[in-house]
Amino acid sequence: MPMIPGSGDRLDAIRRSVRSLFAHDVVAHDFAHLERVERNAARLLEIESGDPFVVGAACLLHDLHRILERDLGHHVAPEQADAQVRTILDEQGVDTPTIDHVCACIHATERYRCAGDVIDAASMSVEQRIVRDADMLDALGAVGIARAFMFGGRLGEPLWAAEPINDTFQPGHTASIVHHFHEKLLHLHREMLTDEGRRIALERTRLMRGYLDALREDLHLVSI
Repeated sequence: MPMIPGSGDRLDAIRRSVRSLFAHDVVAHDFAHLERVERNAARLLEIESGDPFVVGAACLLHDLHRILERDLGHHVAPEQADAQVRTILDEQGVDTPTIDHVCACIHATERYRCAGDVIDAASMSVEQRIVRDADMLDALGAVGIARAFMFGGRLGEPLWAAEPINDTFQPGHTASIVHHFHEKLLHLHREMLTDEGRRIALERTRLMRGYLDALREDLHLVSI
């Protein structure tokens, strides 16, 4: 049964196609992540008025560029996977305007004010706002902590390094996994574009801050 009500058989077919593409070596951006993002989006859709198919398809397809990252060994923007996204949607008979809308939702997921991007929420569709918030929510809270260490470990980053924390987030390697929390994850609650997404993000951010306080004590650091 689709996680997003009213999404139809086409979304089930897309889910099967995507599942076959994601192996266990796509760390922290695996198929389980896609399903959690879809569940987050379903929760936001209960409050926001959006197209369930566009939202569901974008949630399932938003990380195809991670497969390219694995194969190429460096950061890849979501736009670079547009061809694969369009092929999967075209195979399900999705019309071009809807495909364009799904791609626009996917592109929004990798843009952050903390990275210096300009985010004009007023010019974004409700579907873009929902998908972006749903994706960022999975980077927060207990699951966000787990994913940060999974992905940082995959990149070979140390737990902590005595280096300055950057003012802005940059994709790719960071000085340490703890740096990633401070350079990106702890900023995300301010990035949310829906009221419900913001509320959930604040709760999850408080949990992360408590964890980092405990970690600082365990590492015998003055501050992190």
